[in-house]
Amino acid sequence: MSLLQVLKLSLPKGAEGKTAVPAQKAQKLSQAADAWRQTHAQADARIGALKQTIQAHCAGAHPALLDEIDRGLGKLDGVLDAVDHRLADAMANAGTAADDDAHKAELKSAKALLTDYINYVKSEPLIAHMDQNPFGVKTDLKGLLVGGLTQAAKAIG
Repeated sequence: MSLLQVLKLSLPKGAEGKTAVPAQKAQKLSQAADAWRQTHAQADARIGALKQTIQAHCAGAHPALLDEIDRGLGKLDGVLDAVDHRLADAMANAGTAADDDAHKAELKSAKALLTDYINYVKSEPLIAHMDQNPFGVKTDLKGLLVGGLTQAAKAIG
């Protein structure tokens, strides 16, 4: 028998089943959101280091070639545009959802994003090219992103 029944009280109409997200799950999702943002920042720093090394290596090239190199380097940022902060936002929103229905909706969104991100990281050849760069910059982007996505997957459940 519930406390409401003992006190002969009832929930307002439509409030049945609307429960808050358990604190432990909310904290886990919040931590995973922060971890994904950190992973993203680390990936950004590693790509930045690669770009700087390439620019330094080519610094003496003809200005037209340097412009072309800069345009090419801009494409490297596309990786982080594809695996952006939307996943962290969805996990954070799921953790702070007002009720179970909102929580489930945000988790569904987070799972869809997670699936998209995993498929992208597995199939994007640019990630492998950056990891195998001939400039001596150890990026390990694939490992970093896979680790971050694995952590997110554990939190999402």
